[in-house]
Amino acid sequence: MKCYSTTFFGKRRIALLVASCLLTVSTTFGQNKYQVAGEAILDKLNTKFYNASKQLYVEQVDGNENIIVERGGASYVWPASHMLRALRYGALANPAKYTARLKSYAYALDQYRQNGKYASDIVPGADPLYDDNAIVGLALMDAYQQVLPAETGLYERSLIGLNYCLNARDANWGVPQKESELGWGKFYSQATILPALHCALIAKNSPDPQYLDIAKQYYEKINNVSWKLRDGNTNLLNQFSFYSNNGWSLTGHGENGAGYRAYQTTPNIQLALKLHQLTGDSRYLDDATVMADACLKQWYTPGKGVREISFWGGSDMVEMLVDFYEVDRNPKWLMAARNMVDYLIDYGRDQLGYYPGSYNDADGTWNLDRRYLFPASIQMMGQACAAAAILRVAHVTNTPLATKNPSAAKSSELAVFPNPVGNQLSLQASHKLAGGQVTVCNSLGQIVLTAPVYGTSLDVSALAPGVYIVCWSSGQQRLSQRFVKK
Repeated sequence: MKCYSTTFFGKRRIALLVASCLLTVSTTFGQNKYQVAGEAILDKLNTKFYNASKQLYVEQVDGNENIIVERGGASYVWPASHMLRALRYGALANPAKYTARLKSYAYALDQYRQNGKYASDIVPGADPLYDDNAIVGLALMDAYQQVLPAETGLYERSLIGLNYCLNARDANWGVPQKESELGWGKFYSQATILPALHCALIAKNSPDPQYLDIAKQYYEKINNVSWKLRDGNTNLLNQFSFYSNNGWSLTGHGENGAGYRAYQTTPNIQLALKLHQLTGDSRYLDDATVMADACLKQWYTPGKGVREISFWGGSDMVEMLVDFYEVDRNPKWLMAARNMVDYLIDYGRDQLGYYPGSYNDADGTWNLDRRYLFPASIQMMGQACAAAAILRVAHVTNTPLATKNPSAAKSSELAVFPNPVGNQLSLQASHKLAGGQVTVCNSLGQIVLTAPVYGTSLDVSALAPGVYIVCWSSGQQRLSQRFVKK
């Protein structure tokens, strides 16, 4: 991964009442504040940083918001992966607005492929990095599973990054950052944890047992404190460790892998959560709790933001906390995630409305008051990270959690279950859904199904796999909810 900086936002927009069931599902049908802020960032990225000729995003713009042309007119692949995450959360929060851009961008990343792997840059001859391939592969898998399940081409492309890493494993399953480091005994955090998480995601729907086996074996190795990657005292992960002379060390080949960044520990927590869901083993959930508490202790102060740079774990912290909340329903995780994003929105924007993007802790972390600063340049990656974090919170605060059983719906919420659904979608609200009409729209905003309401079940068997919005309306009443068709 290379080094950059980023920040942005536009002028504040007035929160409008939702005029359509394709927008948000907030309890008052006023637009969720996180969605307003998140869409503002994403829209800024889509206008100021987008190179339409390549369907890619540029690395940075100057203080006048003019594109700085470099490296063939596109960002490095690491920022590109964060941009893909931002678009994914945009599509989850507002499918009609962002799904088409997510799809086109995911396929446009083919321009980074060189010699059967993802290079660090689109410029011919750019070196590939194992951690870059791991994060791009994981981002493509998330886009495929969560938003575009019919796009099997994205699944196949995700395997390019995954297999590049898995095929480089040494006897201890260590993978370095660069091809030139093969044979060093290097166990690099991002090049091992992210592929393990990727395998866990595949295992959810794959009959092939190898993926779950790889995820479980990697988890044991990564979290074996004698291997030095995980610190047994702090329960945080170092950047890398080395195996040599029949032992493990944080130093080797003139390098030192000691030191914590949140993006090293947060995917390990997400891996533990996935393994808990796949196996039912509470050991994984208990371990995830220990590590999540360690992250909060290390980087978070309530009301004062996150002491971490966006792409080195600021956005990853928010994503991990929301993921945790969706698994165990403990409100402390969601409260912390919202508090982090609240501070970012209220204090993290400079005079041009941009968010932190520097690689330096002195001016790049998410706990700074930047309201009176004027940026000389703005890089894309920090803005994409901010967009992803804010829209992740928007999505969970807009949408009741998916469930196989009906839960008590709030006064103006529509609950749908099961979600994902196969054939029959059940609907429930706090009041009887008597009369009116149900409309189902696809991710492009097209109406694909309408039916009068005679009961609380809707036949969706004819729908293609994908993400949809179901909307019930009767007179002035309107309820809507997102669901996934398997």
